[in-house]
Amino acid sequence: MNLTKKEQSLLKDLQNEEKTCAEKYHKAAEAACDPALQQMFARLEKAEQNHYDTVTSMLAGETPTLKPGQSQNAKKPEPQRAQVSRAEKKSDAYLLADVLATEKFVSGVYNTAVFEFSDPAARNALAAIQQQEQQHGKEIADYMTANGLYC
Repeated sequence: MNLTKKEQSLLKDLQNEEKTCAEKYHKAAEAACDPALQQMFARLEKAEQNHYDTVTSMLAGETPTLKPGQSQNAKKPEPQRAQVSRAEKKSDAYLLADVLATEKFVSGVYNTAVFEFSDPAARNALAAIQQQEQQHGKEIADYMTANGLYC
């Protein structure tokens, strides 16, 4: 796959964002009080690492194979009420708000990239990742709602 300078620049931006996402989820998993939330963050870290790997391979000129609607994640468990103290819940709420804001931002960056790429396979792969980012945001929001943390 031949990339324009603009496409290369967008992929480098996405690569940086995915690296940041994976790092945030790793740190959030370490800091979370609720064990179920720790597991969710660890799973999302792996998904973000997969996104990083896909973007990196695209930067190397490889044609991606992801298609919209294709998920890299297994079925997610239903969010459950956390069994943590009020102070711990407040700490977890901060982590959740931070990663949700990050997911919203990254989804927007993917949206721009989808419009800018001319290669259909690249567009499909970027759109598939964007859908996964949106699903991550939904999963976070569902957890927050189940725990009275989403206003």
